[in-house]
Amino acid sequence: MNPNADPFVIDLRPIAFGAIGGVLTFVLFTLFSMSRGTGGFEYSLDDVYIHLAMADQIAMGGYGVNEGELASAASSPLYPLLLTPFAGTELQRWLPLFWNVLAIMAGGALFGLALSYARLGIVGAALAGLAPFGLNMYVSAFTGMENMAHGAASLAIVLGLWRFVETGRLGAILIVGVILAPAFRLEGVALSLAAAGTVFLLGSRRSGIFLALAGIAPVALFAGTLLSLGLDPLPNSVVAKLSESSSGDASVLQRIADRFVRNTGLMGGKLLLSVSLAVLCLALLTRGKSTKNAIFGFAVGMAGIAHLAAGSIGWMDRYENYILISQVAALVLLLSNLRVTLVPAALVVTLVACMIIYLPRAMGIYSWNVAAMQLQQGQMARFAKEHLNAPVAVNDLGQVSWRNPHYVLDLWGLASSEALQTRLAMPEQGWAEPLVRAHDVPMAMIYDRWLSDAVPSNWVALGRLEMDLPRAFIGGYEVKFYATDADHVARLQEAIDAWTPGLPERASFVAAGGSE
Repeated sequence: MNPNADPFVIDLRPIAFGAIGGVLTFVLFTLFSMSRGTGGFEYSLDDVYIHLAMADQIAMGGYGVNEGELASAASSPLYPLLLTPFAGTELQRWLPLFWNVLAIMAGGALFGLALSYARLGIVGAALAGLAPFGLNMYVSAFTGMENMAHGAASLAIVLGLWRFVETGRLGAILIVGVILAPAFRLEGVALSLAAAGTVFLLGSRRSGIFLALAGIAPVALFAGTLLSLGLDPLPNSVVAKLSESSSGDASVLQRIADRFVRNTGLMGGKLLLSVSLAVLCLALLTRGKSTKNAIFGFAVGMAGIAHLAAGSIGWMDRYENYILISQVAALVLLLSNLRVTLVPAALVVTLVACMIIYLPRAMGIYSWNVAAMQLQQGQMARFAKEHLNAPVAVNDLGQVSWRNPHYVLDLWGLASSEALQTRLAMPEQGWAEPLVRAHDVPMAMIYDRWLSDAVPSNWVALGRLEMDLPRAFIGGYEVKFYATDADHVARLQEAIDAWTPGLPERASFVAAGGSE
């Protein structure tokens, strides 16, 4: 360690170790999860296929999951666009894996760059190699979603902002991060605006305004595009999640307070709060030495608090990962300027705390998700596309909709504004009936506990798809099959009888009468 060395003479070792550590942990965890599955590769979340279905429609000039029906089923402005290459071919299915391998390499390398700035030498390289595992980056990539890419863009903001604070130069890494973070996830705008505000306060007013506009631009463009299509400015998934917070009568401040209390009641929220407060405390401690560094720490630390007040915690631990790794990177940078010898110990403590919280869930729950997708969503998709050959209603949208030539009615509402508005209006029992009639849907495959109030009395229960798994992050372990009218029962039963012999081991269909 040489505390007098130029922090911006890059040591490539932690960058390389970070990238390698990221890919290695991701590959090993994916292989471990696949070993628990039924064979072959599968994503750990059905949501990946929502984005693939959206990408298919975008490639054909539409926007939604059903041909000819506009819907904002994806909350990420950019991610579905990245999945449009090779639309209509098997290669498209591998794009989420491709982008997440790149994302975790970038995330690991950027965290390694933070340790390079901390001038820790080979110790920094070793810690960079461990960071993607300790900070749960591999699970973020394992989901197959846009979250790891959002995390890498957020790290770019923190590192680019630090370089600006230290040198006064606005680098490409900061500009790219400010644009990409909100383009991947709408909540990225908070960190982008925090960076813009810091640049503005430190005297570069034009640059600060430019960065603010650059951070807002992806959100404004996305909202404008949705409005131009006749959709609401917020995607359906965001509206659905917002509805899960306080009651509609609550004030904005009450909603923020309720969400903060709920988020900090979770272990991931407690961890994020602790690290964010540590960053804010370091900002105060460094104030006498460097006002610029103090403003940097305050901006990044408050972005962590803002996520707790307005964002989400959990959901396979992917929603808070971007801001958590950003806070830890800021912690490393601030501490390196205050007392570099404390950085390794502080980082080790942080990594251990993260592993205590996240590792048991990764190994005991999320590692079963590939199996769960193969035993449940995969079998639902096989039934819908190969045996039903008719419109279908679901509440867990994904594989059933991807490359399904028939209409898929999303009763939860991500792909159907009509269904979302109906569900959120606290309707009477059986509210799904007009929707299935309007779209001529003969069958529904749903989690009863999600949509018990949607089922009318005239639907006929045909049975349930079950799977034998210990634990997984999934909406339910049983999917109920319904005929939406008695006239459809005979035809649907024939389709079920043709489908059930192909069910893999650990998946079974229990008929309404009780027999498999």
